[in-house]
Amino acid sequence: MMMKTISVFVVLSLLVLPIFTPTIIASYPIKSDYQSENSGLMDSPWPMFRHDVHHTGRSPYGKDGCTGMLKWKLKIGECCIFSSPIVDNDGTIYIGVGKTFYAIYPNGTIKWKVKLGGNVDFSAAISKDETIYVPADDWSLYAITLNGTIKWRCRLGDAPSGDPLVDKNGIIYIGTLDPLVANGKFHAIYPNGTIKWSAKIDGCSSAVIYNDTIYVDCCREGRLYAIYAEDGTIKWSEWEGTVNKLSSGPSVDEDGIIYYGSYGNGYLYAFYPNGTLKWRYKIGATHMSPIISENGTLYIATYKEHNDYLYAFNPDGTLLWKCKVPATIGLMVDKNGIIYGCGIYCIYAVNPNGTIRWKWKINDYILTHPAMGRDGTLYVAAWDGYLYAIEPRDAADLRLTGIYHGLTYGCVRVKVKNAGCEPAYNVTCTAVFSFYNWREDKRETKRFTTIVPEIDVNEEIVVDIKGVYLNPFIYNPFDSEISQIKVEAENANHDIMYEGGSFVEAPVIFKLVCVGGFDVWLKYGSGW
Repeated sequence: MMMKTISVFVVLSLLVLPIFTPTIIASYPIKSDYQSENSGLMDSPWPMFRHDVHHTGRSPYGKDGCTGMLKWKLKIGECCIFSSPIVDNDGTIYIGVGKTFYAIYPNGTIKWKVKLGGNVDFSAAISKDETIYVPADDWSLYAITLNGTIKWRCRLGDAPSGDPLVDKNGIIYIGTLDPLVANGKFHAIYPNGTIKWSAKIDGCSSAVIYNDTIYVDCCREGRLYAIYAEDGTIKWSEWEGTVNKLSSGPSVDEDGIIYYGSYGNGYLYAFYPNGTLKWRYKIGATHMSPIISENGTLYIATYKEHNDYLYAFNPDGTLLWKCKVPATIGLMVDKNGIIYGCGIYCIYAVNPNGTIRWKWKINDYILTHPAMGRDGTLYVAAWDGYLYAIEPRDAADLRLTGIYHGLTYGCVRVKVKNAGCEPAYNVTCTAVFSFYNWREDKRETKRFTTIVPEIDVNEEIVVDIKGVYLNPFIYNPFDSEISQIKVEAENANHDIMYEGGSFVEAPVIFKLVCVGGFDVWLKYGSGW
């Protein structure tokens, strides 16, 4: 009797299963086609902000090299570049600064530039029909041809609050921010410049798209939204903790998991496509969502301006490693798994295992995201008004590894190491002092330099930067500081200490130098 009952149950199960199976399968999200979803963009090395419509920040290119070297730099503004570069299929770089939008050849010369009606504070995007979409703060989205001609201008009603997204049908998506009455909207715009639909959500960031659903965070309410791409209907929204602070927007992986890094509460969130929380991890304040490598590893960095880290996670939320880095706004990853970051005063490279590969320092803020050309060149814009082209290659890599605090005679004593893969020749070591001239009631700057003939690979040496002398009857010996120390050589990555306006007290009486100040020396003595 028992066997008969079991047999009947099995037969009924086999008969009923085909009826319910389609419903069960349909309940799972359908994996999107990455190539299809990006088909509205130009097939180029870096056609939009964070590379693609999923914001993976992942380049199919890369170049080997033990350090980073300056290829060229181009002055395109007086200061404060906020927009990040993009690259077309010919290698031309596009970026806006102030009210000017630039096209720049891969050799660092200007191809053309065009004046717009407002400042360009966000990245552009290039569609497959070779139209460049540029947001500007005159409440407009501009469509520009590859030769610099303005095709049309779409009035958005408020200032843009994110970078444009282009879907497979050529529809452009962009958010706006109304700082007074929170009347900003998230727009879908046809390729001819007419608005398809507008959703009344204020302060939306750069968006991503997956399976015809738009995912975007909106800072006015601190929520992550899922929006139907067809008509702008809101599917769901979830709290993500960042209010009144623009971000780089979410990212989404190949399985449709949406990631968001919160500046407000310091969590990295992972959401299922239906809006339910998959996991979260406390990392600290961040302005970004994770970039996603080819193998699915997530990389995200914090921006607290102290004690900042780059984190690597598995898609299930397991922490793989963390690496101490400068406060970071933007990241990308190349085909070799090397992670590149825009730190507060440097561009840096990190190996896939979480060790620092190299840093290339400047003396100003970098508050933009990197882009990569087909030859592996990195393009980064900084607050000093320059666009930098940095090339990974084999060369010497000079690093200041220490400064001697306490009494020295006629010199500043530092340690310098060559961490590169080639020797460094004729290494120039410079200490920049700032003094108060009490005779003329003004501050003055003096540079003292010593040249080292050679520093071999992995060699660390002590260098006395000589010639330091101040007459205390002219200069106040207790109002003296070192504002910068720099080591550099031809065919070498340089290093800077006290970059970005920091300094160390360094009284000088004739040839007597006390780095760190006499009070520190009396309390702790001299040493490294």
